[in-house]
Amino acid sequence: MSQNYDVIAVGAGHHGLIAAAYLAKAGKSVLVLERNDHPGGGCVTMELAPGYRYDEHSTIHQVILSNPMIKNDELGLLSQFGLEYIFPEAVFSSYFDDGSVLTSYRSVDKSVESIAQFSKADAESYRRFSEMAFKLFPMLGEGMFTPAAPMADVVAGLSQSRDGNELLMMMLKSGLDIVSEWFAHEKVRMHFVKLMSENLQAPYEKGTGIGALAMLGAAHVTGLALPKGGSGKLTEALVKCVEHHGGVVLTGKTVTRLLRSGDRVTGVETDTGESYGANDGVIGAIHPHHLRRYFGDINEGVLHRAERVQMATYSAMYSHFALREPIKIRGDSGDEGRGLIIELLPSSLETLQRAFDEYRYARLPDPIPHYSLTQHSDHDPSRAPAGGAIFSMMTFAPYDIRHEGKDNWDDLRNVWPKKALKDSQKWLLNLDRDNIIASIDYSPLDLERSSPSFVRGDIHGAAPFFYQMNGHRPTPDLAQYTVPGIEGFYLVGPFMHPGSGLTGAGRATAAKMMQDMGIDFAKVAGS
Repeated sequence: MSQNYDVIAVGAGHHGLIAAAYLAKAGKSVLVLERNDHPGGGCVTMELAPGYRYDEHSTIHQVILSNPMIKNDELGLLSQFGLEYIFPEAVFSSYFDDGSVLTSYRSVDKSVESIAQFSKADAESYRRFSEMAFKLFPMLGEGMFTPAAPMADVVAGLSQSRDGNELLMMMLKSGLDIVSEWFAHEKVRMHFVKLMSENLQAPYEKGTGIGALAMLGAAHVTGLALPKGGSGKLTEALVKCVEHHGGVVLTGKTVTRLLRSGDRVTGVETDTGESYGANDGVIGAIHPHHLRRYFGDINEGVLHRAERVQMATYSAMYSHFALREPIKIRGDSGDEGRGLIIELLPSSLETLQRAFDEYRYARLPDPIPHYSLTQHSDHDPSRAPAGGAIFSMMTFAPYDIRHEGKDNWDDLRNVWPKKALKDSQKWLLNLDRDNIIASIDYSPLDLERSSPSFVRGDIHGAAPFFYQMNGHRPTPDLAQYTVPGIEGFYLVGPFMHPGSGLTGAGRATAAKMMQDMGIDFAKVAGS
């Protein structure tokens, strides 16, 4: 071995960096190896044109705000290493194609007032729903950022109380089921289920209803936050933390092989022949569908179950724009009430639901009836030059479009961005050639190519259905961040508990590793 460390993290995505940072803080010598020329994985901020900075993938932070890593500043990211959050009062807004607008605010009262424009009965229901959510939300957060409890224990524990059973019921039903139980007006229903669908789960899919509670948490408990300067500021702070504690982060290093001695992983080898030894463990974001490539000699049942992990029903396609002037939206009042997340929606719930049917059958709806927008420069002026704007637009799309193979997306590279621009014109007033300085587009295939964790363009790593959560994420075999039959290797990634993207799940991996090493994680986290 050319060099030895206590711990090696393969990949510098935010999950791996978080685990590495905790272990470095615990006094371990840590090496992080990243194949790209920059750290961050899906949590990076790039320059689209001079002075225009966009978040390539992960952008708005919510679940991670409840993580003790951020909530209690366990790694000093906020107090020492430059991470700063902006919390807009308007959380998310729905702009319907008839010009009406519904906005959820951090204030329950202001949210109720906005809903009352459409239905006074739904406004009162929302107040009651919020009261229930405040009561249940702490139960949802318990155990979210520590190693996952077995599914049987989760179900048994929730079944012991009325509130627990209510939470369990929400986990088993669909998002549309829950929203429809509480609200009657179809625009109010759409306002909530569309945001929930950004977990890449259709509104009517069972086992997704807990998103209704998470949505209320986003609005009124944690809020939705924007990292000042870009989502990549989280990555920058984590790198600073690792290095502050003596760790090393190297980019442009592609790991091609895990070195083993029998059943134990002892180090890694790069594509240039460099080898690094790991005394205590190697951390890696190996997607369950790729497990066989690295550990083909383990129990066949473990591998088979890993390969059966279900990806999301559909993927997404993104476009990012550098604009000469901020985007204008039909129905916008011009006040300060535009949400951090902006949903463009039809006026009919049936139209929205039929779009999800099209994705299921591998087609793009024609026209595309919904989009999700952000214009971060509205809230963070550092993202664009004075007078300009950084604008992003996302909609959903099938991975294997028209069942003609994923590579068909390359043939459509000059087609679908134009279609998205055309179909969004019923809402957007100035997204045109005169206003666009530069743009970049990502298809579902581009998403898959950008990260080994984004199998089939699933940016959440694996579908967040109930049967693939908690102690079943991604499978019961792998849920404890280790691979059965293998020693010294630990899993990180969006496909691990608690899942669904930017959660800070690497904290739980670090806790598991310290448990195996005989280190008091609570002491390290609290010191």
